[in-house]
Amino acid sequence: MSEIWSNTDYPYMCLKDEARTLAFRDAIRAVVRHGDVVVDVGAGSGILSFFAAEAGAAQVYAVEIDPVSAAALRHSIELNPAIAERVCVVEGDAAGVDLPRAVDVVVAEIIETGLLDEQQVPVLNALRRRGVISERTRLIPAGYETTLQLVAADHRYYGFEIAAPKHEWPFYTGHGWHPTAIRAGSDVITVTSVDFAAGLIDEDVAGEMDLDVDPEAGINAVRLAGRIGLASDHALGPTPAVNGDKILPIRELSGVARATLRWRYRMGAGLGALELDCEGL
Repeated sequence: MSEIWSNTDYPYMCLKDEARTLAFRDAIRAVVRHGDVVVDVGAGSGILSFFAAEAGAAQVYAVEIDPVSAAALRHSIELNPAIAERVCVVEGDAAGVDLPRAVDVVVAEIIETGLLDEQQVPVLNALRRRGVISERTRLIPAGYETTLQLVAADHRYYGFEIAAPKHEWPFYTGHGWHPTAIRAGSDVITVTSVDFAAGLIDEDVAGEMDLDVDPEAGINAVRLAGRIGLASDHALGPTPAVNGDKILPIRELSGVARATLRWRYRMGAGLGALELDCEGL
């Protein structure tokens, strides 16, 4: 995969995303205290580690699995002597690398919409089992909410019907991007609301709900969305690099006023683990 996709591209996208990065900076400033020991999981560019050091952390362990990003981060630390002695790069998988126990703060922004594709929940569970996260550890972010909604989406592209998943990032408006019309067909429902500090998290999610639907909408997809719970009850929705809505095609449903939506997936197992089914009532 590394031959066709840059492992450094997405961390740079996150760095450029001001809404995401400044929201996390505010949360770090609110949570990190002078003298804290902090673990930054999936450090990427290192900007969140630097914010933690700036906020007064005595030691920040910046954990990064990609060797190219880890090497760049070491160079970045050298370029910032004011925090250089307090930020240490730990290269490897956060679930298994050597880290201190019962740290004060864990910053973990390894989030992808719905907690599906990235390893936020499996890694936090692994850190808790190993004692890196204790009952007194503060977590940034504090939680995550996943929602689903029935929608009618335009699947037409250049004269063909394309049923591929749509990753509708906020920047896909104008500027040469193909337009995709999406119309709401039901209310938004919450399928999980995860408190990262509450202990081990059940990674399996399943449920069903009956919904009122628009019989004229021509429902043919489900909108998967999410909100990150940051410090001070602030929630972060879609930004250019985090939480872009996913529009996932399903069998078309029209002419009914009620429908049952069922869902099943495992957090961290990827979009392919998501099972959706919808039938009219």
